[in-house]
Amino acid sequence: MNNIEAATALDSLRPYTDAEIPAAMRRMAADPTLDEVVAFAFPGVDPGAVREKLLQVRSADGFQQAFMLENIIRSSSSGFTFGGERNIGRGEGHLFISDHRDIVLDGALLQLVLIYSGLPTSEITFGSNLVISGFVEDFGRSNKMYKIIRGGSGRDLVRNSHILSDHIHEVVGEGRSIWISQRDGRTKDGDDRTDQGLVKMLTLGGEGSPAEALDRLHIVPFAVSYEYESCDALKAREIYVRRRAAYEKAPGEDLRSIITGVKQPKGAIHIEVCPPLRSEELTELAAGEGGNDMIRGVAALIDRRIYEAYRLFPTNYIAYDIRSGSDAYRGREYGARQREEFVAYLKTSCSTSWSIFMPIR
Repeated sequence: MNNIEAATALDSLRPYTDAEIPAAMRRMAADPTLDEVVAFAFPGVDPGAVREKLLQVRSADGFQQAFMLENIIRSSSSGFTFGGERNIGRGEGHLFISDHRDIVLDGALLQLVLIYSGLPTSEITFGSNLVISGFVEDFGRSNKMYKIIRGGSGRDLVRNSHILSDHIHEVVGEGRSIWISQRDGRTKDGDDRTDQGLVKMLTLGGEGSPAEALDRLHIVPFAVSYEYESCDALKAREIYVRRRAAYEKAPGEDLRSIITGVKQPKGAIHIEVCPPLRSEELTELAAGEGGNDMIRGVAALIDRRIYEAYRLFPTNYIAYDIRSGSDAYRGREYGARQREEFVAYLKTSCSTSWSIFMPIR
């Protein structure tokens, strides 16, 4: 790939500049998809009024402020809380890394934390497989989203990893921030683990040793906790299938997951911002026997931060007691009524979702 090709490829991945925003707003305003989005996100609002509001937007910050997630959070959760914002250094860029439970909300909710804390919003990474239409591309890139190229050969993977790493280092080096999930794809069984390949990718950009490259990114992990798992029935189906056969996504499955994740009731939601990875921690890990040991150590360090910050809800304790056939947490972490409500939710969810299991043999 020559310099011109590389520049063109990067140009199709990056978020829109403020100069490009007005044209993107005009395309979105003219797209029939807007009517469907407004009907869901802003029920009762005239799509024409939203179109007029879009046409007045002149910057990415203006777009985020005009179309924040607050309405969606109010309609699909019983409350959104956050803590640990003191761990975000002011006046410098950060790489935010979190567990990954929802395609859209994990990174988007971070933006609410930043806005409520009086901090600049960050870029958000998202897979190219999720760009299913021009409207989605315009919406994402206007919302400071950076596309990560999925798929391709081994050579493509190496090249794209370098492109992504260089971009992340450039963003943070310029004093801005960016979010990326700890792994490709959402965890389906709640076992959140940082992909060692992600850590390796982050060392490819910048200068100096791997530890120095990671240190310059000012890595801040955070934990996203949902009282009711996003897309729980869809994830359960995928686990069910994978235990019996190869799993292949159906046409439109990513879109269904995006819509379900945003729309489905999630109970309480909490984000806890963790302490950043410190220079001395990275230096100590780099003093090990080899580079792979350091990579594994950094991934485990991020995991510990996220595990310690994860918030358990009564539903988690109830689920444990049901699965273990015990009453270990009854009366301490939940009451009889909460358990009844949870069991009723399971019955309703299973009844509603049973048809998605029926095609499986």
